[in-house]
Amino acid sequence: MSNRILLFTVLVLTFLKFTSLAFTNFDLFGDEAQYWVWSKSPDFGYFSKPPFLAWFIGIYTSIFGNFFFVLKLLPLTVYFFTAFAIYNLSKNLGLKHAEAFSCSLVFLFIPAVSFSTFFISTDVFLLLFWTLSLNQLLRIKKNQDIGGFILLGIFIGLAFLSKYAAVYFVICLFVYILVDKTFRTFFLTHYFKFALTIICSLVILLPNIIWNINNDWVTLQHTADNTNLGNLNLNLFRGLEFLTIQILMLGPFLFIGAIINLKNLFHSDNQKFLLIFSIPIFLIVLIEAILVRANANWAAPALISFFIFLYIGIKNGILIKANLLFNFSFAVLFFILIATSYPLKIFNRINGLSEFAEETYSQTNKKDLKDIVISNRLLFSSMKYQLRNMDLVFHMPHEKKSNITNHFKITNPLDKNMKKNFIYIGNPKDINYLENDYFLNKIDDKNYLFSNQKLIVYEVIFN
Repeated sequence: MSNRILLFTVLVLTFLKFTSLAFTNFDLFGDEAQYWVWSKSPDFGYFSKPPFLAWFIGIYTSIFGNFFFVLKLLPLTVYFFTAFAIYNLSKNLGLKHAEAFSCSLVFLFIPAVSFSTFFISTDVFLLLFWTLSLNQLLRIKKNQDIGGFILLGIFIGLAFLSKYAAVYFVICLFVYILVDKTFRTFFLTHYFKFALTIICSLVILLPNIIWNINNDWVTLQHTADNTNLGNLNLNLFRGLEFLTIQILMLGPFLFIGAIINLKNLFHSDNQKFLLIFSIPIFLIVLIEAILVRANANWAAPALISFFIFLYIGIKNGILIKANLLFNFSFAVLFFILIATSYPLKIFNRINGLSEFAEETYSQTNKKDLKDIVISNRLLFSSMKYQLRNMDLVFHMPHEKKSNITNHFKITNPLDKNMKKNFIYIGNPKDINYLENDYFLNKIDDKNYLFSNQKLIVYEVIFN
């Protein structure tokens, strides 16, 4: 397929993306709003994530503004840089210019990218720095200058600052050393330079490590809680579901092509390299899915290497075109759903929040109140974004003796001794620690839903 046609199709999809954002009635997803809130209070760490995304949003919005449209263009912009990085990676893997260019464009079509271009997430920057790290690892094998090893350390460090799933890169690198004799010899020969790589990564990550030390390692504790390894529940269906989603995220015809052209998949060291930086990740997350649970995006870094691996190995032009047609159709359908604000279940958290925020703000005006207390972190983030231009103060219920379950319990705790009236949205049980000094007056119980939960607004009156 002509690269001109591919480029034209990418431009069409980009236009559809712009159009869907212009017409949609959806609001920011709760996690997206959370990252925006974090960006307004720059720090070296946050409860559940490392800080790079929040830092970038802070810089990005200071230049372009805090508008919905502007924020939603961020992931699409970053993915174009990732595609360029894939082009360079493909060139270093031996593909010719036209093949590498085609590979980078086809990457922009896969359903995983089409879907995630609409959502701001830590995966966006993780995939960029992961690709840059892979590319740099290949470069230092060809050119062993010390600057290349330092640059590799910087990219790995930035990947960790984007998302802790960057630990998969370290795991895959260790596997690479174990199973590839040539690279093992290279590693042992240049161990001092690799030591510099490690030092550079740690220097970049050090502020976040210090932040975690000063905050009782809350991020690691959250990560451990999120994996839920203490609640094992063997379920093979979850594993099958995970694998099915991974196939759909890349496009099913790529896998059909891989099966048909199986003999072409394992010819070169470069193909082995790509497998080493994908299969261990899939296996780890698959085991998690079977034993506990696993979100589809937990294996996101593997998609880069595995996609290129499949692209190189498939020689059947018809199947590649069929995969492109499938992926293009998915992207068009998805953007239409966004543009029409179609009420799918997955969109429950981003539909109607602006109207609810306006109604809540009108209640604060009627009562002449400035303080809003919200017990749900995603709703807290969304409301703070929606009402960002209003003179309001937001709080999160948190009894000091209870566990910290989100970042806002650290930064915005509701003081037991605040001793003034406020607006409250949430379960009354969450503010029981205020004891008997307050009573609740329900002022809004309209049919507002958030994550399938009815939102009830109270005026909390101090005795």
